[in-house]
Amino acid sequence: MDDTEAEEVLQGGNTSVVVRVGDTVRRSTGHWTPAVHALLEHLKSVGFVDAPNVLGLDYQGREVLLFVAGEVGHHDRGQPLPPWFRTTDACAAIGDWLRRFHDAQLGFAPDPALPWRMVAGHRLTLGEVVVHHDVAPYNTIARPFGGLTVIDWDFCAPGDPVEDLAFSAWQWVPLWADKVAVANGYGGAMTLPEAAAKLAALADGYDASPEQRAHLVDACVHQMTKHADDVEALAVTDPAFAALVGLGVARSARLDAAWVSDNQEVLSAAVHGAGAVPNG
Repeated sequence: MDDTEAEEVLQGGNTSVVVRVGDTVRRSTGHWTPAVHALLEHLKSVGFVDAPNVLGLDYQGREVLLFVAGEVGHHDRGQPLPPWFRTTDACAAIGDWLRRFHDAQLGFAPDPALPWRMVAGHRLTLGEVVVHHDVAPYNTIARPFGGLTVIDWDFCAPGDPVEDLAFSAWQWVPLWADKVAVANGYGGAMTLPEAAAKLAALADGYDASPEQRAHLVDACVHQMTKHADDVEALAVTDPAFAALVGLGVARSARLDAAWVSDNQEVLSAAVHGAGAVPNG
């Protein structure tokens, strides 16, 4: 593969440097990369086209992925999120993406000898899939002629599918306590009724089971709290995550968890399609 072309640093990548070289993207690797590449190769083999296409490693040992053109739901707090990413349709679409991603794993058996970033490798237990754990607007590309590609698979690991539903709900609705950030265009749900409707759209897009709907709001709180804990743990050894802690990412996640807990009854009712959602 040609490594003589100029490198263009891409926006995003707040915990790693991502560059474009011609029609490829280059990213640093880690101990988790072989497990992630095995998953991506399986998805490619079954025709799931909405994930990165791995081309191998370059001479610097970076992973090489096929470049995907489109609009990215960036995470730069200095500019508003692109309009489509703030819509109820986007929540339904990402729910659909999650369903197809989880279903496409049928027949995939992770090698227990290959570790993931945050946990050791192990076989899937009953009901588990490999969870992306970071399906957010900042990791999603809306392709020009339709379809979504979700990028940045570093935090994949076996788990309950509802973990992906919960994290995505947090970031796509978004279930944020900081309504100033929402008002400035960094996310899309300004009021509780709007948040409830978008959460329901995501669950419907996934075709969530009654059991998943029953646990979704609790799972959101858990994912927010776990994210805060994980960011702080990684910050001990990784300066990029230490910077995130300094920016208040972990603190914000815990405030979001408190906001969701305070509004759990309304959000849960919406997910179950039960009753009208009050204004507020």
